[in-house]
Amino acid sequence: MKKAKPKLTRLDAERLFEGLPATSVKTSSRPENPFEASPFAEVKRPPLPDDESRLWKDNLITLPAGIELPAGYKSVSAMREAMARAWRMKWVREGTHEVVAEFPEGWSAVRPPSGPIELRDAAGVVRALYGWAEDAEVRILPRYQLEAQANSTSGLGSLIVRDRETNRILERSATWSAKTGTHHPDWHKLSVWLDANYPQHQDPLRYWKDCEDNLAA
Repeated sequence: MKKAKPKLTRLDAERLFEGLPATSVKTSSRPENPFEASPFAEVKRPPLPDDESRLWKDNLITLPAGIELPAGYKSVSAMREAMARAWRMKWVREGTHEVVAEFPEGWSAVRPPSGPIELRDAAGVVRALYGWAEDAEVRILPRYQLEAQANSTSGLGSLIVRDRETNRILERSATWSAKTGTHHPDWHKLSVWLDANYPQHQDPLRYWKDCEDNLAA
């Protein structure tokens, strides 16, 4: 039967280290590596983009450099400043015949099979029209519009005042006529109604909910 090895007493263990210089003992919750940062150390990551940064990420739209100026706007630069405030968009860069802008999320440029390109807001409402020619101009559309409505059966037409944001008909002419546009018998009557109810309707950046909210902010 093997003899059990004698156990070292605490005193015997301390005698093994006699003559060694005393060192301070540092406790840590994780091991230290003198050559590199601990893999458990907290990594500082760059902050995530906020909602506004994500808003502009993929909404670049190219527009003609020219703008059809509505009444009350004296220059293209003044119109661009007003568009930036009312639409919360940003002008990025300008070329000879075109400009690039960042629009809010959901805005898009749609080219139909025929006709001009449509600049649509997040709800799909057409807010402006433009072409691709070098001398093309952006035509910004108002919220309230006086337009013709044709009767396919009789060939006659009437006039309506349409709220383009809600697509509601606000007023309609009582007369059906072969004459259209400004020659329609009720053109003056409905024009007066529109001026009285929406005196700033010729400004395409007024009355829209987003424009009014942005201009008031």
